[in-house]
Amino acid sequence: MITLNVKSISGGEETVKKILQDGLEEERKRVEYALNMTVKAIRTFEDRFGMSTDIFIEKFRSGEIEENEETFEWWAETKLADELRETLQTITTIEICQQ
Repeated sequence: MITLNVKSISGGEETVKKILQDGLEEERKRVEYALNMTVKAIRTFEDRFGMSTDIFIEKFRSGEIEENEETFEWWAETKLADELRETLQTITTIEICQQ
């Protein structure tokens, strides 16, 4: 668990709290949008190559699938999706507390 203290030289407690909540909400929306776009790209690769991403990653890592522009992009999209899911998990578990 991480605890952060926020100090503001202007604005009341409720104003600062609302700004932080609104910022987190906007970031959540941005990350969800990016994740949806990434998932769509992954599905396109799955359809094009006729295999699930899990199987692709296994074969890609073992060298059964050659690295080229398309396969590298598919791999990169899976890494991006993982990072976005982790970021989304962090954002959704942040709680703004008042002392």
